[in-house]
Amino acid sequence: MRFARILALTFCLPFLAGVVTARAAGSAAVFTALWSPDVLAAGPGERKSGRLGPPDRSPPEATTFPALPPLPEALAGSIRRVNTHGEKLVALTFDLCELADQKSGYDGAVVDALRAAGAKATFFAGGKWMRSHPTRAMQLISDPLFEIGSHAWTHGNFGQLDTAEMRRQIAWTQAEYALLREKIALMAREKGISEAAIATIPAAPTLLRFPYGRCRPDALSLVASMGLAAIQWSLTTGDPDPHSTPERIVKIVLARVRPGDILIGHANGNGHGTGEALPRLLVELRKRGYRFVTVSELLAAGRPLIASDCYDFHPGDTAQYDRIFGDGTIHPRHKKGPRPQPRPEHPGQ
Repeated sequence: MRFARILALTFCLPFLAGVVTARAAGSAAVFTALWSPDVLAAGPGERKSGRLGPPDRSPPEATTFPALPPLPEALAGSIRRVNTHGEKLVALTFDLCELADQKSGYDGAVVDALRAAGAKATFFAGGKWMRSHPTRAMQLISDPLFEIGSHAWTHGNFGQLDTAEMRRQIAWTQAEYALLREKIALMAREKGISEAAIATIPAAPTLLRFPYGRCRPDALSLVASMGLAAIQWSLTTGDPDPHSTPERIVKIVLARVRPGDILIGHANGNGHGTGEALPRLLVELRKRGYRFVTVSELLAAGRPLIASDCYDFHPGDTAQYDRIFGDGTIHPRHKKGPRPQPRPEHPGQ
């Protein structure tokens, strides 16, 4: 996309002093007390997704969650990247998607690479994914390197869902996070961890990534009213493409990365080559002077670039997923019609 077109569809905010603040991410005391390095390491077979089955549309065990204040109007919109005034910051983000008719995997190679390098990252976790992977989810929630955002309950398409279902996709995910956080707190208390250390684990996610990168104006308004910032991306690994390789991921990212980028990848077993690419990619980015931050830290470091539409490379390009995925909650193999195509290798904006 050309610069003039970007200006027509996005706007730079003045510095939002007091509006965006970096949040704590996890608790070192809790994390180290509850899980040993051997337990944290990737296990065999975890990466692979399960077979398709009947859709599971059941709610979490409890549906209550801490309410968040509405998002400041200045942040209501689709946040694509941040103007850091040249400071070489980049937010690595990874989606943990899970549809209603399949249990997704856990790509431990991604998480292990980040931990080995001490690299901060943000994981956008689906509520059902967290329920299917409670131990892995609790490890990510309590890890001080990582920030957790919402990726909706069963990866619903916010370009198609009605208001009640959009609200449910958000609320159930917040509720599942609250359940897991309470379990972490109970386990930590049994280990004698202080309440102050437990309290550093965020009470609720404050970020959301729309499944399929798809939204519409009333979806953006609803998310903002529930206190969540809508986080898109400006740079993609391209890892959903079955032909993706570690070498291609490294080449694409290094060729296109800019200060303030939000990079999207996947850690649910549906990212091809991501875990294998990360060790080299992290080294090369650091050689170029980049520092890895969570999305909240990135937002606090400069001026967010916010669009009125949610798109991948060009405004309107995610609308194709309405035709392919419908409401988004079940695999397209259960649907008739065209199959999804791999994302093209165009630079994000």
